[in-house]
Amino acid sequence: MSAEQQQIAELIAIGNDGRLYATEPDRLRRLVRYELAREERLAQPELRQAGVGLLALGEYAEAKRVLTAALERAKTPHQRVAALVNLGDAHRYPGELAAAEPLYEQAIEIAQAESPNTLHFALQHYGKHLIDARRPHLAVEILTEVLLMRRKLGDPALIASTQEALSAARAAVGQRTI
Repeated sequence: MSAEQQQIAELIAIGNDGRLYATEPDRLRRLVRYELAREERLAQPELRQAGVGLLALGEYAEAKRVLTAALERAKTPHQRVAALVNLGDAHRYPGELAAAEPLYEQAIEIAQAESPNTLHFALQHYGKHLIDARRPHLAVEILTEVLLMRRKLGDPALIASTQEALSAARAAVGQRTI
């Protein structure tokens, strides 16, 4: 991860609603603009991270453009899955759920076939999408599966993130939360 990518990542937090937010919007905006000034020369991960920064800033149209370019530059299944998920989020956050769903589904298909280590990531975001799409029963089913996967990975932050998403899905269907 480049220094700029690391700085961008450090200026993004996950809110109580499971979405990305800028902790220092002005600083993040400057970093993202700096990166995008040399967009043609950016490696795919750097371009994707700039797109994620735009997503956290709420600049959805520009995020979609940058993340589409990152998807086009993806050379590995892992890069394709990550770009598709982030592009799905760039559609989901402003409420474009019909456009977001096929992107998550494509990410899941690629993860299942070519990049199993990214499957939990793709399914987690799809589960969040299902909550927004008012299909919480399916979200509970998928996020329960993700929780099992992430427990096997043993990463406490990933487990906590999925528990929060699963609680939101269960609350949406009136079940006991965890």
